[in-house]
Amino acid sequence: MTSGIKKQLNHMKTLKSIATVTTMIFALIITAIILVANRKKMNDELAAFQQFNPVVPVEVISPLLQAVSRTYVGNGVLQSGAEVTILSETSGKVLSVHGNIGERVRRGQTLVTVEKEVSESLSRLAKMNLENAEKDLSRYNNLAGGEAVTPQQLEAARLKYQDALTQFTVAKKQLENTTIRATVSGVISKRMIEKGSFLIPSLPLFTLSEQEQLIFLMHIPEQEVMKLHSGQETRISIDAMPGEVFTGIVRGISKTPDLAGRYATEVLLRNTDGRLLAGMSGRGSFRYDSEDEALVIPRKCIYGSIKEGKIFIVSGDTVMQRRVNALPLNENEVIVIAGIRETDRIVVSGQINLEEGSKVSIINAKKTRK
Repeated sequence: MTSGIKKQLNHMKTLKSIATVTTMIFALIITAIILVANRKKMNDELAAFQQFNPVVPVEVISPLLQAVSRTYVGNGVLQSGAEVTILSETSGKVLSVHGNIGERVRRGQTLVTVEKEVSESLSRLAKMNLENAEKDLSRYNNLAGGEAVTPQQLEAARLKYQDALTQFTVAKKQLENTTIRATVSGVISKRMIEKGSFLIPSLPLFTLSEQEQLIFLMHIPEQEVMKLHSGQETRISIDAMPGEVFTGIVRGISKTPDLAGRYATEVLLRNTDGRLLAGMSGRGSFRYDSEDEALVIPRKCIYGSIKEGKIFIVSGDTVMQRRVNALPLNENEVIVIAGIRETDRIVVSGQINLEEGSKVSIINAKKTRK
């Protein structure tokens, strides 16, 4: 009986071992099937990648080493040539005011009239005193020839005449000051007086902005400002007047940079027809006098900023990216300061489809850049 039980137990252990081995074999088979399937998937993906990433056709150029007379273009804004504040030089009640904000005035045009009865009376009195003093001095001069007056009396007559002349000059000036005129031609930018106001000396009345000459204010980087000089001709285009070009002259260059390291540069611009207005924005261009040899490439070779842009250079049948530092030469070309050699083949067309290591086919291999 005991022997039969032992046989049964041994038989069960054997069956359990067989089941375990069978399970392990089945798991290995499943794993192998999965690995084979994954490898096939990877091969399919690689084939698809190769199918949809063919050789990219590109056009290339080589940099040109040439003498360049470079042009710098920068943004700017028009400002009034000068702002003049008209001050009162008299006292009295304002009778009339001529001119509103935005109106043009001419040099010498009447802006304010002030009551002048007192000034007219003082002027008439001063004129009468001057005429009497002049007659007395003439009489004393005649008498002095016959020694009928003393030198002291003659000197007193001269002093009286000088005093009367001074009083008349002051009274005449005070009378003139009752009519306040524009000291420059320009546009009224501020009006600070009204009819009926009472004036005192040095009270601000108007601010006039000169318009016959405007200032085109630019801020030039340090690497460019050293090449500019006062009196240099500048070509200016205004955004509000497309297609028109104005000529200005550099009036002055600041010796102190702003926080961005740029230097304020003023360009004097004539505005005889009055079409240009302060506040208009535009661009000014300077053509440098000196000519140096430099490597020049088309602007479209670079993607990104020309100061920190990138280009693709063909090496064998692939391309590699390279960072370059450049300056604008004109609208279509740039001067490359660093990052390329004269023998490099630079992609000029087709780079939109490229990345580092892309395979390429040069389609203009026999063409030369002119």
